[in-house]
Amino acid sequence: MAASTLTSWALLVWEELKARDRDAAQVFSDTGLDPSKLGSSVARYPIEKMQQLWWHVRELEGDGFGVDAGSRWSPTTFHALGFAWLASATLGEAFYRFSRYGQFVSDGLSYDLSADGLYYRFSVAHEWKVQPQLCPLSTDASIIAMLKMLRMLLGESFAPVELHCPHAPNSAAWLLEQKAGCPVYYGGEGISLLLERYDVEKKLNTGNAELSLVNEQIITRHLAELQKERLTTQVEVTIVNQLPSGNIKEENVADALHLSRRTMQRRLAEEGTSFSKILEEKRMQLAKSYIADDTLAISEVAYLLGFSEQANFARAFKRWYGSSPSEYRRDSVA
Repeated sequence: MAASTLTSWALLVWEELKARDRDAAQVFSDTGLDPSKLGSSVARYPIEKMQQLWWHVRELEGDGFGVDAGSRWSPTTFHALGFAWLASATLGEAFYRFSRYGQFVSDGLSYDLSADGLYYRFSVAHEWKVQPQLCPLSTDASIIAMLKMLRMLLGESFAPVELHCPHAPNSAAWLLEQKAGCPVYYGGEGISLLLERYDVEKKLNTGNAELSLVNEQIITRHLAELQKERLTTQVEVTIVNQLPSGNIKEENVADALHLSRRTMQRRLAEEGTSFSKILEEKRMQLAKSYIADDTLAISEVAYLLGFSEQANFARAFKRWYGSSPSEYRRDSVA
């Protein structure tokens, strides 16, 4: 399947073209993109066509267009992932969500957050091979959107320690550097941001575990539609739906997916995973989000994760994170 991206990303191009009194419908048609798809929040365009659009717009409007289009980003641009980002308990948690679910926005990109000495580095790389090649306008729009996302969590004055931009400096470089508010280095394989450890790990007052979960469930459902052939995603969705029932068993999940237990095991093995691994990872991920929400009692968290006894949850949590749920909550608040 060809790599694709949400049409809501292309909507930023449409809006900027309209603001500049361009015939946006004609520009989209010139590159083979159906403008009617812009009205759907989950419709997609092939990335190859999107790059053709960016190159065409560059010919019409020049290098600064990417920065201006990226400035139009809002949480709805990334559908439920934008709202899950805003509801994250920490910036690190937000980056984790983007690394896990970013393929919903664009399945031609990979995302990674890694420790870099006293800092963290968040990197975005493209994994497709298309002609024409990646347009600098597309990169600039992505960088500006990322900066807006960061500032929605950390404040308008926030700036990374440094920013790496894969293309050579062009006539929009000064504008990009002004928006970034930090040193910008050009050249390399992809976009990367260097961030202070404190900024990545500190607890955010805007965090909301319940809203994060709801939006994660929405994303996971859409990913299941996007990747119907990938059983792992379908199992994840079913597990999340069944967890609070307290009856989360392999055979029940297989039944819900109209598969025999053995067939599900075989297909998951082909995808390099297993039911027990998916269940463990999903519980571990959700537990961290729930514990960050101090409005939830520990007993409620255990129930939401499908544990029959709070003691069983406490033992699992200590195995995952090295401390009890109450200790972890206390330390994260301190």
